[in-house]
Amino acid sequence: MEFRHLLVSRDASICRMTLSRPERLNALNFRIGVEVLQALDDCDRDTEVRVVIITGAGRAFCAGDDLRGMNEPGEPDRRYRDPIKQYVEGEGRWPLIVARMRAMSKPVIAMINGHAHGAGFNLALGCDLRVAADSATLSIPFARRGIATGTNLLQQFVGIGKAMEWALMAPVLSMQEAERWGLVNWVVPLAGLEQRTLEIARELATGATQVLGYTKSAVVNGWDHPPATAYRHQGQAVYHSQQTEDFREGLSAFREKRLPRFTGR
Repeated sequence: MEFRHLLVSRDASICRMTLSRPERLNALNFRIGVEVLQALDDCDRDTEVRVVIITGAGRAFCAGDDLRGMNEPGEPDRRYRDPIKQYVEGEGRWPLIVARMRAMSKPVIAMINGHAHGAGFNLALGCDLRVAADSATLSIPFARRGIATGTNLLQQFVGIGKAMEWALMAPVLSMQEAERWGLVNWVVPLAGLEQRTLEIARELATGATQVLGYTKSAVVNGWDHPPATAYRHQGQAVYHSQQTEDFREGLSAFREKRLPRFTGR
């Protein structure tokens, strides 16, 4: 697929995807959504890729859905006739991207360089880790535009009470507030954002990639279940991790009192 609005680059085992519609603050339309889904699939299949970074070009991470139009000029309208199905399952829709990132077998890091509003907020929350510039903002702005919404993943982070408040009141959150609520993992000056994100990505990229993937799956699939069910997800992760080369390397390194040399296998 030819990528029109997505820049994809590789630095060793780290793949960076940059949403590239800076004139529209990287707002999502169907085309860029399809491109992101294709790139995520490519990264998940590529055994040489061990970490994915998602960021935005220009002054925004992602301003949400493009309210001026979701179709590219001249492209056919492929929307489902059922508007609710279209919202959730339509070609290139952000819920599909969030689901794909959470299902990936590798860590996904959001490098939040600027505004992450609406669907952009959801993309950031759909990543496994979030590194943000101190000048960036988060928001669910829909109530101020006369558009209904839900809380999506937000209540998993802050609980239903705060998620309801933000959905109804539509505040713009600073990174200091976002960090206090656990919505982002690290906040750094914009000038140091790329360096800090790459430090984290490189640390993950030298880790036991399959083991990280099993751990991620156990957390994503088990967090909202009763303990007995969550423990089964955890048990499955432990069992599968013990079949990997990196498990054997980790044990050898522990016994030999040295740092492990993980290969991601």
